[in-house]
Amino acid sequence: MTGTRAEAVSPAIDVFPSSTIAPVSPNIFSGFLEHLGRCIYGGILPSTRTTFPYTPRKPCPEDQFTATPESLLTPEGFRADVLEVLRDELRVPLVRWPGGNFVSSYNWKDGINPKADRKRRPELAWGGEESNQFGTDEFVAWCRVAKIEPYIVFNMGTGTLEDALHWLEYCNGTGDTYYANLRRKNAGRDEPYGVKYWGLGNEVWGEWQVGQQTASAYATKARQWACAIRLVDPNIILVGCGETGINHWDGVVLDELVDKVEMHSIHLYTGFGPRDRSQTEREYGRTVYGPDAADYSIEVCKGLINKARFAKNVSKPIKIAFDEYGVWDETVGTPENGLEQFYNFADALAMASWLNVFVRHADVVDIACIAQSVNVISPLITSPTGLFRQTIYWPLYLFSRYMRDGVALNLSVASPTFSGETLPRWISIVKDLPNDLDASAVLYTDPDTKARSLRVAVVNRSETQSYDVPLRVAFETVGAEVEVYELWHADVKARNGWGNENEVSVKSKSEKWTSRWTFREHSFTMLVLSLV
Repeated sequence: MTGTRAEAVSPAIDVFPSSTIAPVSPNIFSGFLEHLGRCIYGGILPSTRTTFPYTPRKPCPEDQFTATPESLLTPEGFRADVLEVLRDELRVPLVRWPGGNFVSSYNWKDGINPKADRKRRPELAWGGEESNQFGTDEFVAWCRVAKIEPYIVFNMGTGTLEDALHWLEYCNGTGDTYYANLRRKNAGRDEPYGVKYWGLGNEVWGEWQVGQQTASAYATKARQWACAIRLVDPNIILVGCGETGINHWDGVVLDELVDKVEMHSIHLYTGFGPRDRSQTEREYGRTVYGPDAADYSIEVCKGLINKARFAKNVSKPIKIAFDEYGVWDETVGTPENGLEQFYNFADALAMASWLNVFVRHADVVDIACIAQSVNVISPLITSPTGLFRQTIYWPLYLFSRYMRDGVALNLSVASPTFSGETLPRWISIVKDLPNDLDASAVLYTDPDTKARSLRVAVVNRSETQSYDVPLRVAFETVGAEVEVYELWHADVKARNGWGNENEVSVKSKSEKWTSRWTFREHSFTMLVLSLV
């Protein structure tokens, strides 16, 4: 059951290189680490016998209690394979830590000082135990090795303003003060960590959150915190805690905080979700068209931001930090298995559409953090001695390689539409029916040669229909050849895994450009065209 389509619409894509949106922020390719499942212990740090409080749904081939050999570790003790993929392949620029739900009962002071003296605590968010062997010093050290900007979230659940001030002093203090000196002692160096990005709590609106608050209570508290925090370091970038961008919470919080923060966060996941397993024919449509909800959330949130800016006469731009997003089937990635979800090809198409959304909204989306970076609803899955790249890795790789340094362009897409069931279901109520063809485009100028190229990312979300599409570039001459990077598999449920690590991967080729392209059914295609 794939839904009906308005077949009378002739598909076409028009790109306007002279009509720019904004430079694409590199930070939309950011990541997220939370103390959950095997994200930190077994993902960032090596596997040990105590790494596995959860049983993965599909265990890795080695015995799960095998220790990671020293040869796979960096001199600092981090997993080299994970670090190299995030740093060198995906080029992740920024990572959010330590949560997530975890942060709302996290005492950062438990995670500093000699490891033998650190306190083991009950972990209230996900029901495990926290050893505190990975704390602030380890996170910043890992970020340095990975060439990643750290983004730390304050605990606004059980945490106090005093805790937050001490944490910021510990990280960024330059004076002869207690916590700055404690950092010097623990880190063995004088220089401050210089953590620039700080979040004012995580999902404080959620009933699952330790210390849940109302919108007005949070807004009052966050404003007080923001004023005090600036006294310790006036140069940091503060991110206010939003909801989905379209809720009452977002409006209340923005109205109060818009003059005290630089960004407003949004969290949203798409995927099949809670389901009647007897009706799995709906799974494909629910999965691949879901990211249209993010499009709407950003549009509404942008309006709420501007409304609040107007009311308080705030001239500085306020950006959106979409600092938790992803494809998540909550019936598959569960707390009981540490949210380990093995993604299929349809999920990869959804990920490509997610990234299209962020590029199209380059004027307002400054940060996007996929949740999460390793093992937990992630593009990477590890065993104690290796890893594999999930299907959703490949859109991230292609976008990071070809879209991150470009200027987002306006484009027009004519396409048949989908009228089947979406998740969330309100997509087709508040928006036009989702297009089968979903696209974004950037203009890239080589900094050395000044040669220009057009990169167009197209997802054909139709499960069964290929489209021969004219792709017209306004007021520009296009070169004779096109570079093509295609992600396609005959089976939309195909997966990568142990023993078939490359079942789904990118195929590349160069062909003569004829001003049109046939986008295969259920495919993601990146076209790179030179402008002459």
